[in-house]
Amino acid sequence: MNGVEILEQNRRQIRLKLAGVLVLCGVVDFIITLALWILDPAAAVLGGLLGGLWLYFYIKFKYFAKFEDNLKGQIRDEILRELGLDLALQELKIDNINSHFDGKITKISEFGLFKFGKFTASDICVRDKDEVIFYGILIRGIVKSNIKPKKEILNSITSYFIDDEILSLYIATDSDTIVANLKTPLNESYQIAKDNIQSIIKEIKQLEV
Repeated sequence: MNGVEILEQNRRQIRLKLAGVLVLCGVVDFIITLALWILDPAAAVLGGLLGGLWLYFYIKFKYFAKFEDNLKGQIRDEILRELGLDLALQELKIDNINSHFDGKITKISEFGLFKFGKFTASDICVRDKDEVIFYGILIRGIVKSNIKPKKEILNSITSYFIDDEILSLYIATDSDTIVANLKTPLNESYQIAKDNIQSIIKEIKQLEV
């Protein structure tokens, strides 16, 4: 059994447990509604609903959120193992790319994807205070100064900057390269993420020419 199969087994078990939690919350909802019905029927329905929902999300986030939060990283690691790639470390700093956004960056969130040759690929979210000014893929690497990347990659608009032969190629996907959660079977998440990463590698190979 490989890593993805183990994760999928765990995901299914958690889904079953959450179904049980949902039943429990329904019972709590009924008890609260029944207890409040004498005082005010409308308040009873609302109170029961809110009480049941609160209990469900409290249990879900307290006991199962960590598993879901770690899924992206675990799926990525399995794909890198299969494709023989190294992990891209999260080393991006505001000063590295601030000039590309007119000096407006106040925060960067980075999820390292992989290294390929002289290039790294990461999912990034760039913010100006509370406003997102870029969300997508950043490819960085050493290139010749006359390189001209495509205007559209992965069906998304691109922009690029070359500073001292270091290319910063932005692909505005407005989504994560790897999407994994409790709702979707992980073999589907895995295959979609793998296809995305292989598509990014295909574009990087063209940059190396």
